[in-house]
Amino acid sequence: MDVDKEVEHGYLEVNGIYLHYVTSGQDGAPVCVLLHGFPQNWFSWRYVIPELRHSYKVIAVDLRGYGDSDKPEEIKSYDKQVMASDIQGLLRHLGVQKAIIVGHDRGARVARRLAIDFPELVDKLVLIDILPTEYIYDSLSVSEAAINYWQWVFPVIHDLPEAFIKGKEEEYLKFTLNQGNDFFNLLRSDGSWEKYLADWQQPGAVSAALNDYRASYHIDLPRYREEKNTELRVNTLLLWGDEGNVAHFPVLDAWRRTVPNAIGLKIKGCGHFVPEEKPKEVAQNIIHFSKEL
Repeated sequence: MDVDKEVEHGYLEVNGIYLHYVTSGQDGAPVCVLLHGFPQNWFSWRYVIPELRHSYKVIAVDLRGYGDSDKPEEIKSYDKQVMASDIQGLLRHLGVQKAIIVGHDRGARVARRLAIDFPELVDKLVLIDILPTEYIYDSLSVSEAAINYWQWVFPVIHDLPEAFIKGKEEEYLKFTLNQGNDFFNLLRSDGSWEKYLADWQQPGAVSAALNDYRASYHIDLPRYREEKNTELRVNTLLLWGDEGNVAHFPVLDAWRRTVPNAIGLKIKGCGHFVPEEKPKEVAQNIIHFSKEL
């Protein structure tokens, strides 16, 4: 499947950096924005875009630090308020006044911040296979974090992770993407592994991704602790795999502390990388949710 034939590539300068994005679908249709997770890029939506392009104008973005977007060096550059303002600036330039915002993994964290800071831009919100940042750091036990969220703790120490990964970028990426099911075989079979690896080996890519997590700990977490009594009123759909990172946690209860309108669905036979493992189900749920009043 060659999704590149169904998309147009673009670059735009926002907040002093260049963002890469792709678009697909018809001008004038409702807009659906897709934000990828770690350690991927817009290509993680390659099976979802064809399912959505006939109903929406689809915009899939490489977040700063990932894919073909710029990779600033400082940790503060990955503050989710900054990353959300990237998306707001991109959409404003493209003339988008309102959109369905869909995020997976790290992209879902940017999507959440976008809905908090720019609620007028977000028609509906879809968050895929994540728990709130503050829940991960403040509510999980050490053993739970070690099993399911080791990558949140690993980058907090500065410089040491880069020293371990340098020269072993391929091994690290393979470990991260190999979930013990058929997912890695899928990546190898459709050429996406080569795309992800090439992006991961770009100068600055490893540090950018690690700084994304560092910013979550040093910047995003204190902010969410301060905002613990602030409710997000945007209609929100939560999707997660029944074999993914959040499957054994009280997903709805965790989110409804701050997102009282959240509804959720566990997708069967699916791990963490939901948009690639179950793209039809993801697209169908987005379409159904967007039509609900």
